Amino acid sequence: MIGSAERGLLRQGMRYALALRVVLVALSSLASLVLLSAPNQVVTVGVVLGLNLWNACYVYLRLHRTGRFWPVLLDVAVLCGVCLSQVWTVTSDPRSGGTWVLIAMAITLITYPWLVGGWALAGITVLVVAVHYLGTWLADPGGWLVSEAVVVWTLAEALLSWGLYRFVRRSARAADRAVEREEKLRREAAVATARRADEREYLAALHDTASATLLMVGTGVVPGREGWLAGQAARDLREIGGADAEHTAEVDLLELLHEVAGHTSLRISWNVAKSVRLPAVDAVLLSRGVREALTNIVRHADTDQAEIRLHCGSDQVTVEISDGGKGFDPGQIPDHRYGVTRSLVERMTRAGGSAEIVSSPGMGTTVRMTCPLRRPEADDGDAKMIGTSFQRGLRWGVVVMSLAILLFLDLQRLLSNQATAYRAVWPQYVTWGGLLAVTLVVAVATWRNRPLGRWRWVLLVLVFALSVLGTVSMRPEYLIGPAHWSEGDAGWQVVLLMMDTRVGLFAVVLAAQYLMTFGMAAFAGQAALSVAGVVNATWAVLTYQLAIAMIAAVLRGLAVSSAKVARAEEQLRTAEAVAQQLHQDRKQRYAALAETAVPLLQGLASGELDPAEESVQRSCAVEAARMRRLFAESTAVADPLLHELRACIETAERLGVPVAFAERGTRPKLPAHVRRRLTEPTIAVLAGARGKARVTVTGTEQNVTVSVLAACAPVASIPDGDGVSISTVRNGDRWWIQATWGED
Repeated sequence: MIGSAERGLLRQGMRYALALRVVLVALSSLASLVLLSAPNQVVTVGVVLGLNLWNACYVYLRLHRTGRFWPVLLDVAVLCGVCLSQVWTVTSDPRSGGTWVLIAMAITLITYPWLVGGWALAGITVLVVAVHYLGTWLADPGGWLVSEAVVVWTLAEALLSWGLYRFVRRSARAADRAVEREEKLRREAAVATARRADEREYLAALHDTASATLLMVGTGVVPGREGWLAGQAARDLREIGGADAEHTAEVDLLELLHEVAGHTSLRISWNVAKSVRLPAVDAVLLSRGVREALTNIVRHADTDQAEIRLHCGSDQVTVEISDGGKGFDPGQIPDHRYGVTRSLVERMTRAGGSAEIVSSPGMGTTVRMTCPLRRPEADDGDAKMIGTSFQRGLRWGVVVMSLAILLFLDLQRLLSNQATAYRAVWPQYVTWGGLLAVTLVVAVATWRNRPLGRWRWVLLVLVFALSVLGTVSMRPEYLIGPAHWSEGDAGWQVVLLMMDTRVGLFAVVLAAQYLMTFGMAAFAGQAALSVAGVVNATWAVLTYQLAIAMIAAVLRGLAVSSAKVARAEEQLRTAEAVAQQLHQDRKQRYAALAETAVPLLQGLASGELDPAEESVQRSCAVEAARMRRLFAESTAVADPLLHELRACIETAERLGVPVAFAERGTRPKLPAHVRRRLTEPTIAVLAGARGKARVTVTGTEQNVTVSVLAACAPVASIPDGDGVSISTVRNGDRWWIQATWGED
């Protein structure tokens, strides 16, 4: 599967190759009409205009995906026709430095790797070069145009261009693999984080809904069957069943708050400036916080009135719920209590907001929640990773190209001309060796993935010095000609050193290298090429080198866009993975409640169960205590068993049962299912206790015992399991139950 970086590279590469071809072929062919004469100027004008018109049509066909093969076949036919037209369109002149047909052919071939496959590229290159050779032979039999060196260079140019393309594409593929690995880690972390957050939010919602309802019934607050209780129990069922899924669209927070307020017996006064639209996840979070605050007012504040204030600022939205009830001292709330002071604060903090509870005895309570409207986005290193990989691949391509030119082209020209073209040979070898050394230094830095830093400028000065040395050691009549191999090829080292800089700076430095050489040739007063020849020869190489700078710039921009695409695709895949995992988690949680809490809520919602009956109240108290134990399990503490027992005791104290608690000894870390077995008798006894109760925990590293003593209604038999044995002693209405875990 092609990743976003490779996909973007292929798309951008094709567009860039087409644009490069259109512009450069047009400039070189149209300039020839002004600078050069032709055997038949009318035919030449027709061929030039026809070629440029076809290039424009070809771009349209490729960008609009009109046909897959026939545009390429027609393009090759047009190019071959242009090559065969040289008998009318070019003049044999050894000082011309090349022909516009040669330049058009070379530019077309070096852009083909982005447009056709490897085998097709090889076949097209061999065919076009052969036809071009035939065209030159027809135009100038046995003359200057018929040059095997041109054939070799054109084939080499096409091969080097294909190699450059492969290096860059390989780098894009490597970037995709690296991003994919990072994405996998991020996705796993996101799923784990979402599961923890969803579990905490589920527990918080359970605390606000089912737990509060069951505890309300268990404490005897509800005198009998009430319509509002039935509606609340029905809503609780939907909540724990996952029916209230959070969506990504925005919703009106005020509407949600009115809906929550409509399900309470309190008289609500509103102080709201305007409605506020928020992402549903934030709006639901705030509405649940309001529901929790209103529920606590009903249960604890001894008032039937409350006020809700909603304010939206420039960067956050604030909701306040106030009552004029009896209030309380927040500092006196034990750490193990999971009430509004703790659960609400933790919930808002996890969402990036905040919550505070302001209260004092006799002065009422104010709950204030704030939620940010804009959250800072996490830093994204994907663009840097992709950009680095792109530049690394491009640099390797230019390194290979530079080495190939030095070893297989320039060295041959140096050796074949050393007896005639140079005033002294040793400066040429020093120049050649120095440029080879610069290329190898860049290759080592690329291999070690080290930036050049300030050494870039030192090496650049060295390249300019070597270019001067290679030029001053030339005989004047050979300047700018084939024997002057360093004239344009020193530019490849400039490309290597400057390719990761801005295009403008790159172009200035590269042009300076060429102008320096041309200035020295002009000062000498002689050259192997005419002015038109210099333009042709320079244009053929310079445009290729400038193309590298443009490719580098395109790749830098492509890295950013590819990273955005990759992140968007990643977010979609992560969202799907999170949704799937959360769906499974919610099903498991619901299944755990399906045999206990769900039947009670269903009975209360349908009116089948009477909240005034003692058995219903006791069952609700047991389930409320189990849920409180579940909340305690989600908290990281030094001794989870004591923490969970205190949560069960807290529920009993809310039922009006005073509990004495004692603990002795040390206890090993026990898994959650074992702790549940140990605390289950305590929950069962305390739910129906009358008068005082006592809970004791003792333990060693090998065993743990939890015992409960209280006068209570008959307790159903509790089976052994998970390594926990249960013993029961009854004396009248007093029950003593002991749960013991011990290692064999």
